[in-house]
Amino acid sequence: MGAAVTARIRAAIAERGPITFAELMEHALYGPGGFYERPPIGPEGHFVTSPHVHPVFADLVRFALLQAREALGRPEPFRVVELGAGDGTLARGILLGLEADKVAVDYIAVEVSPGAREALRRLPVRVLASLEELEPLDTGVVLANELLDNLPFRRVRRRRGLPVEVRVGLAGDRLVEVEAPCEPELAALAPDDLADGEEAVVPTGALALVEALARALVRGYALLIDYGSAGGPAGEVHGYRAHAVLEDVLEDPGSADITAGVDLGRVASRAEELGLRAHGIVPQWRALLALGYERWVAGERERQAELLTARRGLEAVRAWEGRSRASLLVDPAALGRLRWLLLSTPELPTPPWLADSLAAEPAG
Repeated sequence: MGAAVTARIRAAIAERGPITFAELMEHALYGPGGFYERPPIGPEGHFVTSPHVHPVFADLVRFALLQAREALGRPEPFRVVELGAGDGTLARGILLGLEADKVAVDYIAVEVSPGAREALRRLPVRVLASLEELEPLDTGVVLANELLDNLPFRRVRRRRGLPVEVRVGLAGDRLVEVEAPCEPELAALAPDDLADGEEAVVPTGALALVEALARALVRGYALLIDYGSAGGPAGEVHGYRAHAVLEDVLEDPGSADITAGVDLGRVASRAEELGLRAHGIVPQWRALLALGYERWVAGERERQAELLTARRGLEAVRAWEGRSRASLLVDPAALGRLRWLLLSTPELPTPPWLADSLAAEPAG
């Protein structure tokens, strides 16, 4: 499959000259034989996300969804749209919790991967291949966990005081980076304070997603969770294959993930230009603390002590191991550094969990 992906990329370059990095990603990730044709997420895949680390993540996200439901007037059924639903791990955890809460839910899973859609159809959800298939969301919540950083983006670099676009061309049979003149519209989306030789990712795919959200969301919230910054350059382009980080994403396209942190400040600004309200951006560790992570830890410690008292040592060890894994979710050096951006239609209030998170942010 990798050879077929590479052949299509070479053909596109031969036909039109160096292509944008966004076009490379379309071929390598989402085209026939691309990385997302089969589900790449999970312990047996190429990388894991927060829901795979511990089920408490889905529980705490569910609490955020329930606060949104409260602000929306407790609609029945409660409509939840998950973008980039992957193998369904997050959806499964949320649905189990909402069932226990006796909340009727209409869960819509949007996923581009054909293989992942097959897995999602085993759950009590409606499965769509794209956001364009979604009917207007009169009342509900949109959720996207680690999706934005995989959407196609373009790259801008400062060279001798001027912006240039980093495109992909050919040197013999090899795919290589090529600097090309930067279109004014693209340059306007890049930071204007880049140093010479410094590069920034312009999240064109994420911005297009926000535009689609603004069209689809009639009344409700959108919670976007991803790696990135609250404004400005958000990290270097890299890949993942078999749980290892790759620096050369042009080698064997289609066989590895391609990602970069997202300028969530730019995404929030675009959302507000389109009439949505951006409530704020907070790190994941702070959001999870506001949603009750420490209460969960205290409960797990108490359960572990009870298991030890009852001489159920193996179960006690498993409880400790689970709590240790879950700590990665709030570790600022690990998954805790993810950022949560909450958007909504203009009339809706900031939910308590986010208000608490923002109030706890240090001044400046």
